[in-house]
Amino acid sequence: MRSAVIRSQAISIGELLRLGAFRPARVQRDYCWTEHQQASLLEDLISAFGEFGLDPEKEADSLPESRDPPSHQPIPVPELNRDLEITEPYVFVGTVVLHQAADHFDIYDGLQRLTTYTVFFAVLRDLIDAERKHPVHDLLANDVGLWRLNLMMKHNTLESDILAPGRTAKRHRPHPQLTDASHNLRTCVMTARAMFKNWSVERLSAFVSFLAEGSIITVTRISDRRMAAKAFVSINSGGLPLKPEEIVKGQLIDLTSPLPDADEQAKRILGVWNDIQDDLGEDGFDAFLRSVDFIERRMPQSSDYSIQLMEHIRRYYPGSNGVKWASDTLLQYRSAFKWIYEENNAEIADGVHASLRRLQLLKWDQWRAYAMLLKMRSRPGDLAGRIDTLDRVCFALTVSTPDPRRLAEMMGRRVERFARGTYGRQAGFTFTQAQNERLIRNLSGPITESPRRSTMMRWIEAAMHGDRVPRYLIDTKSSVEHVYPRNPEERWTEFEAGLEFNELATLREMTGNLCVLPQDELGNAPFEEKRKAYARFRSRFSNEIARQKIWTPDAIRERTRRITDATIKFLDIEVSGS
Repeated sequence: MRSAVIRSQAISIGELLRLGAFRPARVQRDYCWTEHQQASLLEDLISAFGEFGLDPEKEADSLPESRDPPSHQPIPVPELNRDLEITEPYVFVGTVVLHQAADHFDIYDGLQRLTTYTVFFAVLRDLIDAERKHPVHDLLANDVGLWRLNLMMKHNTLESDILAPGRTAKRHRPHPQLTDASHNLRTCVMTARAMFKNWSVERLSAFVSFLAEGSIITVTRISDRRMAAKAFVSINSGGLPLKPEEIVKGQLIDLTSPLPDADEQAKRILGVWNDIQDDLGEDGFDAFLRSVDFIERRMPQSSDYSIQLMEHIRRYYPGSNGVKWASDTLLQYRSAFKWIYEENNAEIADGVHASLRRLQLLKWDQWRAYAMLLKMRSRPGDLAGRIDTLDRVCFALTVSTPDPRRLAEMMGRRVERFARGTYGRQAGFTFTQAQNERLIRNLSGPITESPRRSTMMRWIEAAMHGDRVPRYLIDTKSSVEHVYPRNPEERWTEFEAGLEFNELATLREMTGNLCVLPQDELGNAPFEEKRKAYARFRSRFSNEIARQKIWTPDAIRERTRRITDATIKFLDIEVSGS
């Protein structure tokens, strides 16, 4: 009997990598995942790691009991059964299609994900300074030391900058043969290192084990090369992904089926749903649905949040209560959501909307659920002060606690507490001395991750505008400019005199060397040209820099100190025990 042409099995990423050696099939693209895809995958994995209880550490997050009377009318939020949220400790990460060549596997589908995992393992290996016997080495190279993944690149960035032991802990130098794929690989290293910042060796080691054994992938082996190529075309050219809102809409309508007036109620739900979709647009509706889910469940969200939301609605709002939720309650949520963005097009957002404009700069969005509840339930005289507090607290958390899952967990507890009637000091948050020290250290040190750099610099500059924040700070046309540039070439020799490569790389990413430009990016121009352009822009920090006659390392250090001090003063965070 002939052996099967196509065989599939579900195995862990670790088992897959240990099968042998891998190369991209000729039809494959170069490595093209950018920071967005890399960070999204890693955030989901870190979220699952915490959800399954595999994280050996927990962030100190005291929530003192309040003896204050309720500060507003409580909202009847359901008691959640946390046991129903528990799942098996595995995460499914997709499919890979392989063809067995003479001494390796050709990857026909799944190259981007497999490459990204390889980079993650290399970064983790270097962060824990793993000894040669550590299992992580077996995921990167075989018994004779040959790398398991070879991308066949002109400049073998994967091997020279990543797979070589210890290499991901070092700065990457410019190279004339770097391709877009090379830059994406280097970005993946920086993305991972930024997310693992301040992790202990114990926690890093536990995460290695989870990635290797808890990440499940379907491996399809195709013995016929031409059929493997056809599979690649079929997988990458057909079908449309099912959107979260489509999942929820269909199941909401299904809630009406047991009711005597099912058709009428289904029509009512569909009318509200379509009205909200048309009103908010595609991107706005997804953000709205995530906010609604977080208010209802107060749980960290993964890519399956829409399915979990519907399970929640079925359990807690049966029968006619489900119809009421899907019409009346959703409309209340929409009103609060729209209020957050109602001055987005204004050239100057003032008062409470200045705080809301700063909040929109944050890359984690659970703050929005809290802001919506504040709008819905606060007394008019309390609202502006509460949003201002939320704004400052959320930025302080962003800088001091960069783990998205932990941020969501902390915010979920505060949202639930507020929904039940208690606001508390600092929106219910407390800050320890250790958190405050991390806050100051992260403000005064280099910011290597691009999205984090953009968030921090835009928010800080917006804070310096007080309660009148200009629109350019949230405009996608604006950019965060490095005064001393990333590629200085021969134009900055006087600035660089006497400094090592690593020192210069650190100075380049400090807040003192950064500002937001409304439109233009000046690139590698010398400071004499830049300062003239900075003077023309109507932005606070660029005008301040334009007043400098020369730009020096000492100027960067001094400006970093001033920005840090001004930001800490603006935040006005009360530290417990101080």
